[in-house]
Amino acid sequence: MTVTSAASISGLVLLERATVADVDFSRAAFETVAPSGCVFERCDFRTAKLDRRLHPLFKARRRNVFRDCRFDGADLRSIDPAASRFERCSFADARIDGWHAATAEFVECRFSGRIEHVRFYGRPWGPHAASFEPKRAVNEFRGNDFSAAELLDVAFLMGIDVGDQRWPEGDDYVRLDRIHQRLTRGRSEILKWKDLESRSEALEMLGALSFLYMQQNDVVARRVEPLAAAHPEIQQRVWATLSRTL
Repeated sequence: MTVTSAASISGLVLLERATVADVDFSRAAFETVAPSGCVFERCDFRTAKLDRRLHPLFKARRRNVFRDCRFDGADLRSIDPAASRFERCSFADARIDGWHAATAEFVECRFSGRIEHVRFYGRPWGPHAASFEPKRAVNEFRGNDFSAAELLDVAFLMGIDVGDQRWPEGDDYVRLDRIHQRLTRGRSEILKWKDLESRSEALEMLGALSFLYMQQNDVVARRVEPLAAAHPEIQQRVWATLSRTL
């Protein structure tokens, strides 16, 4: 079944395995939409209010797929992407702060603007990892473009291939392979620092990085995280040490 006029339907809208195409959700008249196993194609969420009416879009047990949809400028901070799959979607200047996308998939999506406190996962993780359909062992995460994004406390975890994404250019970010080997050797170097306070702060940072990236090999990170516990000069010195250890 293909739906092209969902915006004109009022009341509670239940959809099962439907294709919803070319719908402007900012003009939707329904009170709540509850899709399951649906595909949304070229839908416009740019100015939609992501309130309780649209929460079930992303929380369905049988995941929904979004293809070529636009979330530009949308405030998605109260939305959990859950097990949704996003293909070629645009998140230009979208507010996704606080997302822990533990079971979501992103393929060839574009992100821009300021992104804060977000975690993307290469494998399903967390209490809901086994409760959605269809089940899978890997979250597909490839071909995404972050080159126009400002990443603040954003981490790519649990097997994400950082070489298959586009990243911001310049010295604000560092990209390293074999992070755990670097952390081990970097610790040995940092233990030689003479300043005890700087050494202690750097070792705490290494511990936090080791825990964060325990199941990730290659990393992309900001050299200086404004809200991190370590002072900016310590952060820069630690990343410089890790960069040259191998």
